[in-house]
Order: sequence, then C-alpha cells, then structure tokens
Amino acid sequence: MESLRKPREPTSGEGSGRRAAAGVRRCVRRSGRSHEQSMASNKTMAMEPSKKSYMAWLPQDIVELILVRLPVSTLLRCRGVCKQWDRIIRDTQFGMAHIRCAPCRPLIFFRQENLGQLLYPCEAILFDEAWSPSKWDIPVIEPDDFLCASCNGLICLYSTKSTIKIANLATGECMHLAKPVRNSKTDHFSYYSFGFHPVTKQYKVMHCLRDEQLHDGTSFSTIQVYTLGDEKWRDVRTPQALSLRCVERSGAVNVDGAMYWLTEDAKSVWKRVVVAFDLSEELFWWLQLPLVDPASCMLGNPDQLLITVTDIDGKLSVATRSYSGLIGKMHIWTFDSKLEQRWIQKCTIRLSVLNVPGPHWICGDKIILHDFYRNLHFYELMEENSEIELSKIVKLLDFSPRQENNMQCFMFAKSLVRLDAFRKAGVVRRPKRQEGWKLKKWEVWMGSIHRLEKYCRRSCEMQHKISECADKMGIKINLILQQLPDLASSLQPINWVEYKRVLEILSVNLDNMHDVLVVMTQAAHDAHHKENTHVADQGASSSAVDRSGS
Repeated sequence: MESLRKPREPTSGEGSGRRAAAGVRRCVRRSGRSHEQSMASNKTMAMEPSKKSYMAWLPQDIVELILVRLPVSTLLRCRGVCKQWDRIIRDTQFGMAHIRCAPCRPLIFFRQENLGQLLYPCEAILFDEAWSPSKWDIPVIEPDDFLCASCNGLICLYSTKSTIKIANLATGECMHLAKPVRNSKTDHFSYYSFGFHPVTKQYKVMHCLRDEQLHDGTSFSTIQVYTLGDEKWRDVRTPQALSLRCVERSGAVNVDGAMYWLTEDAKSVWKRVVVAFDLSEELFWWLQLPLVDPASCMLGNPDQLLITVTDIDGKLSVATRSYSGLIGKMHIWTFDSKLEQRWIQKCTIRLSVLNVPGPHWICGDKIILHDFYRNLHFYELMEENSEIELSKIVKLLDFSPRQENNMQCFMFAKSLVRLDAFRKAGVVRRPKRQEGWKLKKWEVWMGSIHRLEKYCRRSCEMQHKISECADKMGIKINLILQQLPDLASSLQPINWVEYKRVLEILSVNLDNMHDVLVVMTQAAHDAHHKENTHVADQGASSSAVDRSGS
C-alpha cells in the first residue's frame, strides 16, 4: 500500500504553523495556573501597558492556520480567549477547513442485543491516533440507539421513538427530527443514511420507503429526503424498484456529494449493480461493477459482495469477498473515472480465518479485522497483493460476549459543525454535562447488575438461615411435646407440678423461637426492600433518559 498512499512532505509554512499550534497548546495548559500567579502577571502587565501579546501582532490568516490544527476540545476553550478567536472558530468556512485537517479515526459501534437472557445496551468505542480505545461514555447515544451513518463529525442515530437524531459527538449538540413514517413496524435503521455535498454545503438525510404491496416488501421505489434546515421531508421517485435486502446487508455510503449503494441486477456477472444518487440535483445513475473473469475471482455467493468507502485517493471503493473453505480472498477496486466508468484494482488480500466489519474497515494504510474468538485487530497493508500474517496483526480489544454480526465500523473525525444553524424544523439540545463525559454505560450497567446479584444472594442466604432455624425449633418442640403427660386417659393421675414445669419450659422456648423468627423476617424484608429500591432507581433513570431523548 506504500505505492497507493505517498506521504506528503510538509511545507515550511505548515511546519511553522504546527510549531505555533504547539505553542498555543502550551499556552492553554499554562492557563490553569494558581490565583497568585495570575495576580502577579496582572500586576506585571499593568506596569508595562505598552507591551502586547505576540499573538495580537499576528495577521488573522496566520492565526487561522494555527487554530485549524488544534483539536476540537482545545478550540472550544480558545473561544473564550478573545472576540477575534471566537469569531474565527465560529465561522463556517473555518469549520470546513478544520474538518479537512482533522484525522479520521475508527468508530466501533455495537447494537443493543439479548445474550443469555441479559440485555446488553448499545456501545460506541472511538480509537485515537495511537489506536487506544476510548474509556468514556458518549452522552448523546442512548442505550437503544442504532447508528446509521457518520459524516463530517456528525452521526445519524435511529431509535424506536418517533424521532431520529443528528448529533455532534465532539461538542455534545443533538438535533431531533421527526421521522417521515411514524409507528411503522417494518421500518429499519439500515433504511436511513446521511450525507454531505461539498458544493452546496448541505447535509441531507435519506430514507428508503419500503413498498408494502410490491415484491413482498423487499423493494422500494421512493426515497424520502430531508435537508437540514428545511421544514419537511420530500419524496423522490426512483426510476425502477430497488432491492431493500442489498441496502440492509451493505448499507449506503457518501462520497463526493453522492450516495452509493447496491441493488440486484440479473444481467450482471456479479448479480449486483451500484446505484448512485446525487445529493445536489437529486438524480440517479447506475455504475456497473468491474468486469472480471468469474473463474479467477471465485464469485461464490453474490450476497458476500461488499461496498465501502476507503481513504485510498478519497474515492469510492468496492470490495468483493469470497471463501473457499477457510481461506478467504478479497479484491478491492477503486472507481477511477465517472465518464468512462473505469475501475482500478488496488489490491488483493487473503483473509485466512479473519473477517472485516462493515461498512468502513480501512483507515489509512491499515485494515480492521476481527476473528471468530471476538477479538478486534488491525493490520498494516504493505503490498498490493498480500496475505495477512497472523503474527503481525495487532490486537485492539476483546469485544466478547458481543456478536460480530451486531458490530459496525465507521470513520469519524471530530468537528466544529454547529447544529443550531439548522434548528428551523428540528429541536436542538445542548450538552447537559459540562463537566465531562461519564464512564461507559456498559461499565455502569454491569456495576448495577453486580449489586443486584449481591442483594439476591444475601436474600437467598437469609432465607436459608430462616429455614435452618425453623428446623431446629421444630426438633426442640418435638422433644418438649414428648415430655408432656398423657392426658388422654382419665384413669391416670395428673402430676400438676410436673405439668406446670413442662408448660413453663414450652412457653420459654416458644418465646425464643418467636424472637428469632421476627429477627430473620425483618432481615429478609430489609434485603428485599433494598433490591426493590435498586430496581426502581434503575427504572426511574431509564425513564428519565427516555423522556430527555423524546
């Protein structure tokens, strides 16, 4: 892959910009000094009124070149430095320039699922530049959300509620949009996609409307489009009925202002064809897949065909995957010319026992893989035709007990895109947690489960102790009853002194048994009350999250 991605040598201006950006980071870190140091610096500045900061003498173009290389978290703090910086950072063109400089990182998303009678909520894991997974929760993602798409730092989230969400994970902003079809039992998160057009600067949400009466509901002939900032959805008719099953398997991707997905085509060698939808003109066209020899490419099942976007030349890529036993082979083509509809084969990869998640699984010169033991890896591609060596793969994490078919991989870049500019029809909400993100929902949820299991164990132990005490008391009562005189026969004389002594012993033992049972019952009641209180708290918190999301 070295021949595919040649590193660009930084110019002298970019090098100075990076050095200046490092200086800004050091200045921001020094802003956390103590109160005494701040007072001393204020006195020094008051004694030298003619001396100004070096940043104040820099032209605005140089300041923008410095700020555009800073991460989003630092830029949000830099907005409070002065009005000039706040105006620069809030500018839309600066935000687009920052997106072009921001690195794209893998975002792994696990959907909600039931495993072993346990409900596992959804979970999002973002890897940094060192390929370390994030350890913090993302507030805008709720436990029952589904991730549909990622574009310019914005994500599209689907849930069973009556709205879908467009959220910025870096700033915490979230916009709720009404679904085009409400209360539909046949709706699916894979029918939604999200894209951006670089010329019109418009973000659009696309929904494939299922045809309930045609082809057993496995096709669609209408696309519902919503432009962020508009008041309602619009219907766009497709030239012909398109396959929904291909959309569910492969999804749709956004490349250079157009959405691409697969549909069925009986005339093609692959039995598939690529459908393109321009987000500006809202027109359709078809792209034929690469012409190959079926015998040389091991076509196999056409359902194994994948469509995905890679950052190889920033173009649309199509990957075909097939297996012969345990050995898998993947061919990757890149779309080179729209006029000539020419594809160029970039590389061929032998996967062995590994597989790739969808829809995005190439980040730079590295390919993301997972094995059958539910481990996530990455591997650096060095040649155009390569076989993945198991000794050189790098393990990222163990995602068990999650299922690999519920895992998605997207490319995500933190951005400054503001959603309040599109709040004409949607409801925009600011982040509620200004102090930072909490630990992952998964870790908090597991802690609650462990506490609930501990209360249940204590309750079972208490019930076991009560049962043992009852057995012991029953044995003692049987021994005492055996000592009572036989009053059935009226001919036997009654020893009133012995009878009175036995009754006193029986009364004392019954009182002791009653006290023990009262103590045990109260302990069991307390444990049961704690368990019910904990469950009620969990239900209240989940309902509060639902109310906040709705």
